[in-house]
Amino acid sequence: MTKHAYSYAVLQYRHDVWVGEALNAGVLLFSESARFLKLKTRTGQGRLAQAYPDLDHGAFREAVKALARRFDRIAATSGLLLPSGSALEVGQKVLQLDDSSLAWGMTGSGVTLDPDEALTNLFGRFVGRYDKAIGREPRTDEMVFEAVRRKLELAELYGRVQPQVVRSKYASIHFKHTIENGALHVIQPVSFDSADAENMLDKAAKWAGRLQSIKELDGKVRPYFVTGRPTDHALMEQYDKMVALLLASPLRPVVMHEERAGELVAKIEEQLH
Repeated sequence: MTKHAYSYAVLQYRHDVWVGEALNAGVLLFSESARFLKLKTRTGQGRLAQAYPDLDHGAFREAVKALARRFDRIAATSGLLLPSGSALEVGQKVLQLDDSSLAWGMTGSGVTLDPDEALTNLFGRFVGRYDKAIGREPRTDEMVFEAVRRKLELAELYGRVQPQVVRSKYASIHFKHTIENGALHVIQPVSFDSADAENMLDKAAKWAGRLQSIKELDGKVRPYFVTGRPTDHALMEQYDKMVALLLASPLRPVVMHEERAGELVAKIEEQLH
């Protein structure tokens, strides 16, 4: 498995430039070897809304989305010739230091098997960690996987679970939980425990897009999604739509809620035998 060096720069929001106070609003991650460039941003919810009640959420959301789209276009049109330099240097080509409310802050670097996963982790560390709803911890993907892990152990299959990189002519995707037996059975937990319907869509679309990028491996890769529902009942309609989106993805994935982990493991066991 290939590890890729990366650098990152934290995007900050300054509500009043002259005061000098800033809150983290996103993370830009750049890996030249992985040909990966992406800006992940918040949408105006959470800590920013609490800190600045007069924040124009619509204007902020459109500004950061437009910025993220610019990096997406650079990544899509550059092909093998992505810009060189650090994430900060690449970021400054798009967003220069001026008197606007958005600016680059903390920077850093690291290595990873999966730049997209590294970006998600950095975003949680620098941006999302203080957006938790009062009185509870949002459930992570790995928390959702616990229900499956217990059933795999009962079926004496957990010892066969290994991380694996799936490669196609379009992408290399790192999966943490796979069992290989002729075909590669990929078990992917997806927690939709979110306070934002748009974040739920981003997450479901990310996995649908990943399956699209490896659809040529139909029959060789069998995906199983185990999902976690949102705690906010008002988001249940969005949850149902996201499950439908995953079901409509390439490779004919099995999609089940974590409460049906036993059924999911039974399906995997049937395929293995």
